[in-house]
Parts: sequence; C-alpha cells; structure tokens
Amino acid sequence: MSLTNAQPADAAKAAKSASHILATLPTAARNHALTVIYAALCASKEEILAANARDLTLAKKAAEYGELSLSIVSRLDLGKKGKWEDMLKGILDVRDLEDPGTPPIYQYSHLTDSEAIKLAKSHYEQSSMMG
Repeated sequence: MSLTNAQPADAAKAAKSASHILATLPTAARNHALTVIYAALCASKEEILAANARDLTLAKKAAEYGELSLSIVSRLDLGKKGKWEDMLKGILDVRDLEDPGTPPIYQYSHLTDSEAIKLAKSHYEQSSMMG
C-alpha cells in the first residue's frame, strides 16, 4: 500500500497494522525493515519536507478556525531545526535496541476471542489463588 496520497486515518490504520507485524518479526528482519525505512526517508527528504510544508499551510488554516490546536501544528512541522534529524535518529535508536523477546500480547495473537477469554480467566484464577 502506498501512503503517498492516503488520507490521515487510512495512513494511521496502515501504520498500526504494520507495527503489529513489525513487532512479531525476528530481530534481524525487524532491524532490516527499520534500516530500509530510514534509507527511504533519507532518499525522499526533499519530497517529504515539501509535502509537510503544504500540510502545515492547511494545518495553520485549520488552527485559525479552531479546528486544530497550535501545539499540534507545531508538532507537525518537520522543518523545525533538528526535528527531521531527531526523527531519523529515533528510527536508528529503535533499530539498535536489544530485542526483549516476543511481547506477551503477540504470543497469543493466534488465539480466537473465545480462546483468549479462556486463557485470561485461567491466568486470573491462578493469580487469585496465589494471593
């Protein structure tokens, strides 16, 4: 899916979905994906910053009409000194984190709703007996 012309809600849904997939990848695959994301952002910097400038113009108009807060507008500005670099550094920082293992929520992502409920009840009953 290309997000170049996607609506913000669609882009957010796609990002959330991708984050779930990324969280379950083996470390090497996750790190490779983050490196590719970093490289793609670097290669598209001018295009992204130009699109961000257009978005900021619209966001400022929305703020004038009370549809968006000025603090949100400020956070959207990738052209602010250091903002672009900090964003890219954040990607590399996440890539370089030690892998904590599979998060508990993803260990059970294959379960149906009823299986997940049974498991949760079982864990609750066990913890109730212990304390």
